[in-house]
Amino acid sequence: MEQRPETVWAREAAVSAHHQGADQLDQAYQIQTTKGAALAFRYGRAQIGVHFDRQVAALPLSAKILDVGCGPGHQIRRLRGKGFEVFGVEPAKNMREIARSRLPAESVREGSALNLPFANETFDFVYEIEVFRYLAHEDNLQALREVFRVLKPGGTFFGTFANLFSMDGFQVLEGLRSLREKWAHQARTWHTEFETPKSVERMLHCVGFWVVETHGAMLASLQIAYRLGPIGKYLARALEPADPVLSDAPLLRCFAGHLIGIARK
Repeated sequence: MEQRPETVWAREAAVSAHHQGADQLDQAYQIQTTKGAALAFRYGRAQIGVHFDRQVAALPLSAKILDVGCGPGHQIRRLRGKGFEVFGVEPAKNMREIARSRLPAESVREGSALNLPFANETFDFVYEIEVFRYLAHEDNLQALREVFRVLKPGGTFFGTFANLFSMDGFQVLEGLRSLREKWAHQARTWHTEFETPKSVERMLHCVGFWVVETHGAMLASLQIAYRLGPIGKYLARALEPADPVLSDAPLLRCFAGHLIGIARK
């Protein structure tokens, strides 16, 4: 079936943006910073990590794990340090080269979320963190079909999605960015695909998963507060203890800064 030009562009733009931004993302993981935007990034990833680590803790050490869109490989290194056998797939060349410089080269493969270079029923746990937000709906469904294919029966999937109603106003900001690029006749940078807890559940059920759950991570107000300088940082720190409960409450998770989908085959 012929794909829409928008779908193809979104896929190519995502790879290009991550190829060009490989060093910056690598630094964001490594540098301990108190600056607003970088601090918000690190805190958001830490809150995703609360849910991620809960899934990892349930795995036996014999589990085989796949990181799709592994970037510079920081998560792979952490999991390998725990004793797991972990592989990564990364389409952006610069990202892949950074990962291979720190990991066994054969553990990081060139490839796409849409066509994973592994046999059926290979992995016990497959995760994709901040991948689906950059792809169009058709590609996201194909990527999830690939996850389902390479998971063993009983295996677990963990993925993050851009939350449509996030109260940090991310959807509005992305819309303004796109308009600015259009009006200025600038090259478009990347696509953002937004989801809701219900739409994530529908996609996961559609590709064959039966046991599906969604979670929210990071109060959207924290994302804003971290960017407001010392006062905002103080406010954010005061809100942090309540974050895991409030951002994941059933009535509030659709407003969280990050949306998480977990499914079992």
